[in-house]
Amino acid sequence: MTQENTPHIVGLGNALVDVVVPVDHAVLERHALTPGGMHLVDAIAAQALFDEVGPGVRQAGGSVANSIAHLADSGVRGTYLGKIANDELGHSFLDEMVSLGLGAPVAVAQNSALGTGRCVVLVTPDGERTMSTHLGVATELLPAEVRASMPEALDILLVEGYLWDAPQGDAVIAAAASQARAAGARIALTPSDAGCVERNADAMLDFIVRDADILVGNHVEIGALADLQGGAAVLDWTMRHVGTAAVTEHEKGALVADGTGAYRVPAEDVAQVVDTTGAGDAFASGFLAGVARGAGVADSGRMGASRAARVLDHYGARDGAAARAIVMPAL
Repeated sequence: MTQENTPHIVGLGNALVDVVVPVDHAVLERHALTPGGMHLVDAIAAQALFDEVGPGVRQAGGSVANSIAHLADSGVRGTYLGKIANDELGHSFLDEMVSLGLGAPVAVAQNSALGTGRCVVLVTPDGERTMSTHLGVATELLPAEVRASMPEALDILLVEGYLWDAPQGDAVIAAAASQARAAGARIALTPSDAGCVERNADAMLDFIVRDADILVGNHVEIGALADLQGGAAVLDWTMRHVGTAAVTEHEKGALVADGTGAYRVPAEDVAQVVDTTGAGDAFASGFLAGVARGAGVADSGRMGASRAARVLDHYGARDGAAARAIVMPAL
């Protein structure tokens, strides 16, 4: 298949460098972090945490950046859009994405005091991950920069909910969606997490009604949007708003649906869950790759479940061709 005929997924999100560190729960308590949550912190809080737990193991990250990275060995083209600084972390982010054979026409800020965004991922012995995120220059992504870097041809645009936390996030998302729609692409949203939904629910709901064709996320975050609990109820709500959906339920697997019906996709067996970081990002990658390639929604869900299982038995959000292995001692 030529590159022109290969399905193409473009992801738009906050470009971050992940710093993955195993810790005990006392670290979360000292820094007032809720286990399993994603916390936006200022530069001072970010530095205080890093001074205690660093240096950790670093790799390019960000929710949608992870999803795009997993396309590297999927037979689907991946392109990532975001913003980095002209600094060491920014160079590391760009080099890693390009080394995977992915498109990465990211905007680059010169001499920014904010620096490239970074996310400290604290992994407790139960495998749960708690994220402390300083978005850095990612919050300065501009609509004009998105318009300048958007590929002319694409099949799916994947939008990250965390973008709404930036001052111009809504305008950036609208610009990307407008260009994607003009190119004939479908538009997918991943809400990112329940806290992000709480901060931005009205904007996300407006986007779903106006632009979204596909919704993929876990039952908690989509449930926060729908003000509902339970995977089946959440899926039913979702399918009243979009044409294709995937609602993950952790160890129970996922519920997926489109115009052909709704299907239960079981989670794949994993001998030991070491770290749940990025499992949802991996599922979204596999699911959307299947959809882009024209697979049925149930088969696409199984592709997502398979991809998610591959990141649960080691530290870090990526695996295989998507990143170097992360090996850390158990506490």
